[in-house]
Amino acid sequence: MKHYDIIIIGSGIAGISLGSIISKERKVAIIEKEKQLSYHSTGRSFAFFIESYGNNAIIELTKISKKFFYDNFNLFLKKKGVMFIGNNKQKTIVEDFYNEHKHKVKLELFSKNETIKLANCLNEDYVNNSVIDINASEIDVNNLYEYYRKQYNKNDGLILTDFNINLVEYKNNKWILNNEISSDIIVNASGAWADEVAKLFKIKPVNVIPKIRTVFVFKPQNIKIDSNCPLVADIEEKFYFKDQNDQIYASPADETPSYPHDCHPDDLDIAIGIDRIQKATKFKFNHIDNKWSGLRTFVKDKSPVIGYENSNKNFFWLVAQGGYGIQTSPALAEISANIILNKKNDFLIDNSTLNNISIKRIRNEIL
Repeated sequence: MKHYDIIIIGSGIAGISLGSIISKERKVAIIEKEKQLSYHSTGRSFAFFIESYGNNAIIELTKISKKFFYDNFNLFLKKKGVMFIGNNKQKTIVEDFYNEHKHKVKLELFSKNETIKLANCLNEDYVNNSVIDINASEIDVNNLYEYYRKQYNKNDGLILTDFNINLVEYKNNKWILNNEISSDIIVNASGAWADEVAKLFKIKPVNVIPKIRTVFVFKPQNIKIDSNCPLVADIEEKFYFKDQNDQIYASPADETPSYPHDCHPDDLDIAIGIDRIQKATKFKFNHIDNKWSGLRTFVKDKSPVIGYENSNKNFFWLVAQGGYGIQTSPALAEISANIILNKKNDFLIDNSTLNNISIKRIRNEIL
């Protein structure tokens, strides 16, 4: 039986980023139930690095991740900007967003005319104003994942795909899986399956909620998007879209509570997305060229859950990254690795961020 210091369950961005760090100092195996890596969420993402996105904990994690992304800007990022638009009823929401974040992030408040000048696809009768996150950038998810995977391989980390956990035993202070492999520490980085995995190890669930996010692709017949156009998003997250290779990648920004499964796009969600985008834009199109959906996993307060479950320090949570898992992966990986390797997270200004993402807040029934 092969023994590892740490077994990470889940090969998504959470598992591979953590593995790339801790494998420098520990013998690590990543196990994945699918036949291919990062199949369910990471592999279905079109992600952005947006410093103004998410709650306070997410914004702090994004700020921590910024150094990693900016040090490797040309590898992972393409500056594009994000425009949050508002209609007549949303005018004050746009202004409030600007006033809340303008001292933390480089933002510009645009009038109706300025908004339409930058995004010529928008319907003049729909848009009232917008706020622009100037430095928001597209993340090349494939390059980022490959970077982590190559680092992990360089450190002799093992990846086992098509590995279903059928039997879990705990003997002599070691976790034994399927009588095949064992480890001192288990890291639960299994995304939507986090609670199911926890139950296999007789660990109390954290009540994750997988939510479906749908994406569809079309080519406008009547208008060509300026390549300088930022990603356009409704200020209340009712839809968003971006241009890519003369096509539009769009989403109704749905967050439909679901269960762990290989999800597929629902025609109703796509219809809702089409309706919202057609009202806000001048786009005309006859058919959808492509569509898919993925699961984004949350707990109630929409902050990640990390940390050791118990004083034995043998079961570690790294789950519930929601829709922010790609842009916060450098921070979450480094924080988690330091906890596991018993190192200090000196880059954290105070403990509030750690407290806000710790498993302890769940167990103390703060949620």
